[in-house]
Amino acid sequence: MKKLLLSAVLAASFVAISANAATTSNGTITINGKVVSSTCNVAVNGSQNATITLPTYDTNTLLSGVSAGWTPVTMSLTGCTAVTGQTQVFPYFTGTSIDTTSGYLKNATGAGNSNVEVAFSTTQSIAGALSLQNASGAQGAGTALLPTTGTNNPSFTYYAGYIAFGANATAGAVNTNVQYALNYQ
Repeated sequence: MKKLLLSAVLAASFVAISANAATTSNGTITINGKVVSSTCNVAVNGSQNATITLPTYDTNTLLSGVSAGWTPVTMSLTGCTAVTGQTQVFPYFTGTSIDTTSGYLKNATGAGNSNVEVAFSTTQSIAGALSLQNASGAQGAGTALLPTTGTNNPSFTYYAGYIAFGANATAGAVNTNVQYALNYQ
């Protein structure tokens, strides 16, 4: 009798649970996307994974808001061919080193210099700084046209430089990094 009563209680519990489950809302999630083949090969200052060395600067030079040490960073694209439905290619930068407030590259934790960040710029000044915290296509990195036939070899020239951000620079190492990709539209 106890087993029968226990079975009846369990059965009633399952009915109550499934009745509650039947009253939940329904909806649809639509996901759209596009995958294209990368047609361009990339070299940054001649290498796929480049190391850029900025010149040494004195703390007396890098006062709050001052930038210095602008060093060329050239992204050379080769072998770019036509992509169906796409007319342009542009670089996009990502990574955990991007300061989401300034758009500059934060100095690595423990590097010894918390007041210096590294900016990427289209000019040798902060006035042309890329907004690396922005979404793809909104960083100010520029675009190049893809060919409709044949190939082309566009390039993008940037400058990496120190910026004393928030306070005067203090002595110490500056180490940071950023990942890049090419987007087509």
